[in-house]
Formats: sequence, C-alpha cells, structure tokens
Amino acid sequence: MKIKQYRFGISTTVDYTVEIEILFQLFSKYKFHFVSIGANYKHHFFPDKNKFTDLIQLAEDHNLLIDSIHIPFGADYDLANPIEKERLMAIDNVLKFLTYCAEYNIPIGVLHPHHYLMDTKENALSLATESIRRVLSKKPENIKIAVENLPDARGSWIADQLFNIFDSNEIGFCYDSSHENMSGPPFHLLKKHNSRLITSHLSDNHGVSDEHLVPGDGNINWSEVFLYIDKAESFRNILFEVGTGEKLSVSVEDYIKRTAQKAVEIFGKNDQSISC
Repeated sequence: MKIKQYRFGISTTVDYTVEIEILFQLFSKYKFHFVSIGANYKHHFFPDKNKFTDLIQLAEDHNLLIDSIHIPFGADYDLANPIEKERLMAIDNVLKFLTYCAEYNIPIGVLHPHHYLMDTKENALSLATESIRRVLSKKPENIKIAVENLPDARGSWIADQLFNIFDSNEIGFCYDSSHENMSGPPFHLLKKHNSRLITSHLSDNHGVSDEHLVPGDGNINWSEVFLYIDKAESFRNILFEVGTGEKLSVSVEDYIKRTAQKAVEIFGKNDQSISC
C-alpha cells in the first residue's frame, strides 16, 4: 500500500508582534511550503490592497504559497448573532472579506460559525445555518469555506451539526486539535468527519485552555491524530496553528523550528513533489 506523503504549512498566528517578513523568512528556512494568514489585521491588511499585494509577493519571494486565510471573527463577523440587523451586517462583512481574498486566488477561507454564544446552542445553530446558506449563495466560486470547530462542548456540537446539514462540496472542515481537546472525548469530531478535511489548525494543549502549544508539549495523542488524518485520502496539506498571536516567552525561531521538527516526527518527511 502506498504511503501518503504530506506538505507542511504554518499560520502567521505564531506571534503577531513579529514582522511578517521575518516570519516568512523563518517559515522558509525551516522548510514549510505554505502559510495561512491569521485573522489579525496586522497581517491580512484587509482592505488595503496595496499592502496585501505586497504580502502575496513577499510570500512568493520566500517560496511560500498562501493556502488559506482566516476570516476575521468577533462581534462584526458573528453569523449566529441573535440581533438580526447585526447578523445581516456580519454576513455582509464575511462576504466582503471572501470576495477580497478570492481576487488573489486564495483557495480557502477559515470560518468561525459563531462568536461567543449569546443564545442557546440550538438557536445559534439555526442562525449560523441560515447565515452560512446566505454566504454560500453569494460567495465567489474560487474560494472554499472551511468551518472550524470551536472550543467547549457547545462549539463542538454546532460544528458536528453543520457538517450533517451541509454537503462536503458546500463546506469543508478546518480541524482544530486544541479546540477539540477542550470539547469532549478525544477525536470525537476528527474520527467522524476526517473525510471532509480541507485544512487544519494543529497545536497542543492540556485540555483546559487554548494554549496552542507545539505538538508534544501538551497531552494530545499525536499518534491517534495521525491515524485519523491519514484516513482522509485526498488530504495532504498539514497546517499548524501554534502560538496565540501574542509575544512568545521563547524565541520565535525556536518555536517554529520545533514545530517543523514535530511535523516530520508525526507525519513523515515533507514531500517536495506535491503541489499545494
């Protein structure tokens, strides 16, 4: 049986206090092949197209492909907001961001289906479902939506239900290992929905808070993560979301280097021949 080979990427969320050019230099130095742009405006520059064009070129200069971008989240992007006027504005904001990114042929937009829940999980699911339907009906065709599982049991339940409501050609799965580890039994979402994976936010924690540690620094069983991800036949691009965007207490280069080493340890050597 042919062994799957993977390519590795990393998100700019590792440390937002570090200039993006320095991060790209380090990502390239430690053999990451693609990047994901985090939701912080300091890195995605939305809606400053001149700066974003420069960002695209900077990635190319370091032989990095921008494989995904995190749609901003918060009150202005809350698709489950029970206040209709604010929810409709959030839908419009998500669509504007997707349209902006699609102009640059970024293939994946990572979406939080809700923000801090202001309602029951059932009502939040209903509102998020209707909002996502609206987004899908108007979004550009050349960008896919990857719904991310959010922390706690409610967020996990909502993600699970959305994957039951929408087909895989409508929404994909951005698997966040740290979030799932805070939300219920190990791998309850990854085991069930690994076939829908189109990107990932891999990091470690101890099951209590969203630490976004380098794999191996928490209590997640990475052998199990590998087994379930490896079952997703068409999924090849492994993305790590380590660091929380705040200033790290250790060297950012050391953090990136250790993440690259763990990527190889868990998933095997980078396959340079796979196209992102």
